[in-house]
Amino acid sequence: MVNARESNPTALLTAQEAADLLAVPHTWVLAEARCGRLPHVRLGRYVRFQRATLESWLSEQAHGPVTGSAL
Repeated sequence: MVNARESNPTALLTAQEAADLLAVPHTWVLAEARCGRLPHVRLGRYVRFQRATLESWLSEQAHGPVTGSAL
């Protein structure tokens, strides 16, 4: 069964769900969001994350040679 949040790229994820997506502890996700290094949405005291935004941010974090690029 597909989770509704998995099929909707604009659905808001909790810190734990974002951590599962990034394969890191949820405490790291919250700390990075607090420091402004991880894109997030603040709803009052709640912090949420958009799957598509996190996936885009993650692809920008890649280092090293890009496959298929001409030198």
